[in-house]
Amino acid sequence: MDNTQLCIESYSRHKNLKLVGMELGMPWQTVYSTLRRADYPVTGDKARYGSVTDRIAVIGEQKFKKAVPIAIDNNDLKYQADIDFTIGNVTVDVKTSRIKRYQRVNGIRHSAPRWGYCINKQKDTADFFVLYALNDDNETEHVFLMPNEIVTTVSTISIPETLASKWADYKIEESELLPFFQSL
Repeated sequence: MDNTQLCIESYSRHKNLKLVGMELGMPWQTVYSTLRRADYPVTGDKARYGSVTDRIAVIGEQKFKKAVPIAIDNNDLKYQADIDFTIGNVTVDVKTSRIKRYQRVNGIRHSAPRWGYCINKQKDTADFFVLYALNDDNETEHVFLMPNEIVTTVSTISIPETLASKWADYKIEESELLPFFQSL
């Protein structure tokens, strides 16, 4: 096996340039340039090496991938892809939030339990947003499907645990995702 094939094989297992470099006895920069020359996507692994927010995001992305197996995962093609999934000509960004029980500022409790999502970066490019609302154990409490047209004026979405919000109108069952996207 030549260096290029060794780099590709090792990177497909590790998804980490430094670990591949250590395994093959070369600087990570050499691994990177070898993969780029081979046109092999350097995507990383948010589930293992990402921030806490990245690891929460991966949970929703994996759930969506399972619920809508026809979706192409753009994160497999590019690290931190702008849009998570493509289904035909439709783009879908998946957002995931674990319930935030409350905020304390100067010892004062300020908000009711809620899920919060930031859609600012993707609202101009995603056709749909799928929002996963997780409980404290990272289990799905709710799924929301929102067309781009209804979120164009906001950059964040906050949904209270009580679902007393206009956003609750877009709550769906996870099992409804695949038939919906197949119908488009």
